[in-house]
Amino acid sequence: MIPHGAWVIGWLRRALIGAASFGAGWWLFADTIAHYDPHRDSDPDTIRFTHFGSYQDFELWGDIIAAFEVAHPGARVRQEYVPGWYGRYDTKVRQQILSNTLPDVVLMQMAPFAALADHFAPVDKLVRLDSGWFDPKGLEPTAIAAFLSGGDDASRLRGVPVSGGNLLIYCNVDCFAAAEASRGGEVALPSDDWSMEEFAKTARALTCDFDGDGRYDQFGFWLPRWVYYLPFVWSFGADVMNTDDGRWTLSGEAAVTAFDFYRGLARDDRACPRPSEIPQLIQDIGFVTGKVAMCVNGPWFQPFLDRTQLRDTYVIAPIPRASGGRWTRITWDGLCVPSGVSVDRKRLAWRFVRHCLSRASQARIASTGRALPALRAARPAFDDDGADERRRRFVEALRYSRLQPRTSHFARIDRAIERHLGRFVAAGADHNATTFLAELSRDEDVVASFATSPGDQP
Repeated sequence: MIPHGAWVIGWLRRALIGAASFGAGWWLFADTIAHYDPHRDSDPDTIRFTHFGSYQDFELWGDIIAAFEVAHPGARVRQEYVPGWYGRYDTKVRQQILSNTLPDVVLMQMAPFAALADHFAPVDKLVRLDSGWFDPKGLEPTAIAAFLSGGDDASRLRGVPVSGGNLLIYCNVDCFAAAEASRGGEVALPSDDWSMEEFAKTARALTCDFDGDGRYDQFGFWLPRWVYYLPFVWSFGADVMNTDDGRWTLSGEAAVTAFDFYRGLARDDRACPRPSEIPQLIQDIGFVTGKVAMCVNGPWFQPFLDRTQLRDTYVIAPIPRASGGRWTRITWDGLCVPSGVSVDRKRLAWRFVRHCLSRASQARIASTGRALPALRAARPAFDDDGADERRRRFVEALRYSRLQPRTSHFARIDRAIERHLGRFVAAGADHNATTFLAELSRDEDVVASFATSPGDQP
């Protein structure tokens, strides 16, 4: 039996250790906890804004916030930044939705927005909180369409687009020169109106074994993921879904042609590297190091290239023309205000969103070269009033840009298409594009996400 005095001493010792540990923890982490406490600021003149991206994005939004606070004395915007691209940020936003701790203004990408749109306030209600005027006619039409929820009526707008980017083809000029030297003949850079046949011929010509050891040292093209291949799918005349009725439409002759072409680049033409030939190599590094001569990418790739040895030795080409015309994919990021924000903070949040759509803020976004501005009036800041030929290509491509499928099931079909496409490229010769498309249409994620017509079934 423990004597009473010894028990008391033991209890006091444990209490003191606990108090000391708590005190040390509080001293170490109290500021961090206070900084990230979503309820810390009850002041209606303070709002929280969350975004993702590179350090350059952090600086960009910091500049826009500073200009807003100068223009609105007494207002404060807390910048909550998640480093890196969208994956971790998307997880955090979804966790904040579940815990009812979303910031007052949230930067959203178009694809996940479709599934989360109901958590954000309609823009027309936000406008009524303020005497300011919001005119969607001044924005790119595809940018407005990206943030409509439940139809094409402008009253269904639940996000305000601020920046975006379309996809074009980057060409490493040094790789073209190396291929010419190896083959002893011209390997011409793309024309402004090249065809899909010319693209395939160029990709084959750029694929070279320089030292004759039986292994390719340079490849013509980096085989893209399906969303980066959408420009080719559309240009061949196929489509993934009918936006009007939500029906799966990736079938038929045009789709077969598009994916036979995809597989041919990887297997028959040998214009693209296989995974075993590029271990631990990603597209951007493959392009910079000259392992691949061409790749599909957006305007955000240019600032990176401009800090490399390729600064003056790359060109940008349009998407090749095919039987369905010429199309490319565009996507947009937008600012959303959660429905549960108090009236006073919602008013300040809307003013911040309006500030981000101002000519000055949009020009600041455009001048980075990382993204096209949603505001058409700020477009000249992107390509230096047309003087920057490479950037101008992306502005010109707005004429033939279209949105990827807008569906709340995007994440599911993304996984399904990637899964089947990988198998299709790796499968034997008896597994053709018709079989691939039929198997894909029967995938449980596709069946659960889309209505299908009898004509779509194999």
